[in-house]
Amino acid sequence: MSTPMLVQTLVIALTVGWSVLFAARRLLPVASRRVQARIVDLFDRPSLPAWLRRLAHGLQPQSTSGGSCGDGCSSCGGCAAAAAKPVVDRQPLMFRPRAKP
Repeated sequence: MSTPMLVQTLVIALTVGWSVLFAARRLLPVASRRVQARIVDLFDRPSLPAWLRRLAHGLQPQSTSGGSCGDGCSSCGGCAAAAAKPVVDRQPLMFRPRAKP
């Protein structure tokens, strides 16, 4: 395998991996926080080097205030009161034929 092909494969693999992580955090926020907490627990042991424990503390997921639905994400806005949402006036679509030249 040539060097340019190796670099290309590495860049594509990193891009796909980042995309999967981004999608998982967006679509499965609670599950991704649990996985992140488990990884932090693995690296936060007294027997491991100090730099690895500092890295684990940096990767620790932030706590959320949790929504009323119990999933802990509070990002969809679905937990807000229904009366607080603005009412949008509906406007009908009007189709007009084109003028023929």
